[in-house]
Amino acid sequence: MNFYEWTDTGNYKPDQKVRWHACDPDFYKYLIGIIQTARLSVHLQYYIIDPDSTGLPILEACKAAAKRGVKVKILADGFGSDKLTTEHVNELESAGVDFRFFKPFIYSDEFYVGRRLHHKIVVIDEAIAIVGGMNIADRYPGNESTPPWIDYAVTVEGDVSKDLAEYCNNFFHKSNKKLNRSLKNMFRSQGELRSNTSWARMRVNDSLRGKREISSSYNRATRRAKSSITIIGGYFLPGRRYRRNLVYASRKGVQIKVILTKNSDVKMVKYASDYLNGFLIRNKIQIYEANETMVHGKVMIVDELYSTVGSYNQNNLSALLSIETNIDIIDQKFSSDFKAHLDQLIEEQCTRVTAENYYKKSTILTQLLRWFSYKILRVSLRILLLLNRVFSIKE
Repeated sequence: MNFYEWTDTGNYKPDQKVRWHACDPDFYKYLIGIIQTARLSVHLQYYIIDPDSTGLPILEACKAAAKRGVKVKILADGFGSDKLTTEHVNELESAGVDFRFFKPFIYSDEFYVGRRLHHKIVVIDEAIAIVGGMNIADRYPGNESTPPWIDYAVTVEGDVSKDLAEYCNNFFHKSNKKLNRSLKNMFRSQGELRSNTSWARMRVNDSLRGKREISSSYNRATRRAKSSITIIGGYFLPGRRYRRNLVYASRKGVQIKVILTKNSDVKMVKYASDYLNGFLIRNKIQIYEANETMVHGKVMIVDELYSTVGSYNQNNLSALLSIETNIDIIDQKFSSDFKAHLDQLIEEQCTRVTAENYYKKSTILTQLLRWFSYKILRVSLRILLLLNRVFSIKE
């Protein structure tokens, strides 16, 4: 792999410190720990924050930070975080936390249409940031009787954290101000991209604001692949363009592995995803299903060099309606270590979906249910997109 081929936009930041985290109780302890180190500012923006044994200690850490003079801003999705009551919000605000809900275009207590704040971001002192797929709720880290969900996040220390802090601040205050992109970064020559450091950048998908950066990253990286692509797909329903790119890579001889869930928390999405398995198998794309635990991660690793980690699912909900954030990373050690972990996950916790066992389970009824689920989801998302475009953006 030619390292220089990955300078597609020039806005990678050099010399970043990066490391990945799997979803488990230690991750949430780590999250509390870095909030406790904050001296200037905390930005915490999540789709789901539940006031349970996982969420309450994190909220308490935020309240403690605010009481010692740290500027703490929390933005939670109004639908995903509906378990946060007025009492919880009042306690946060009384401690000095600046809190608000992100509201979709059309909503009531029982009804919700469209755009979600789906990203999961924490930024501390504009110096260290966490971006990933894990929400803040008990079901993610698991317990003694239930294994943790398969999900991931990445910590970034360096200039990317400043970009994330600026983005979170603008978003919190409903500002459309564009991030400051220096001309030096925008027009950096390819020869300056060195292989002895970690390069990273923030990527955002917010289609209704005209941002499709993560979709672009997935498409470009997949087309550039030379040897391998490994994907973790919690709700894997890729659109036509991305499926074409997977086929293109497969026909070049790229080994493609996709890790999916066997037991989904959204049954219709599982049926729809199963509908596409036949297409993937026909195009020599390997499918693996986790045997016991829910797959919720959103990761792609290409050629053991490039990785993208964040909240973006390969489906039209993430591509067209939700607000998503990923981190793109170019680092051979980071990516090869991460891929080794996923290969081990496949070996120890997954079963391969082959043409034989897929079609053996494909009765006329199941095939009809898969097809129906796939079509309903595609049509409903198009309707939601139209509804959201009709109404003005309310945040």
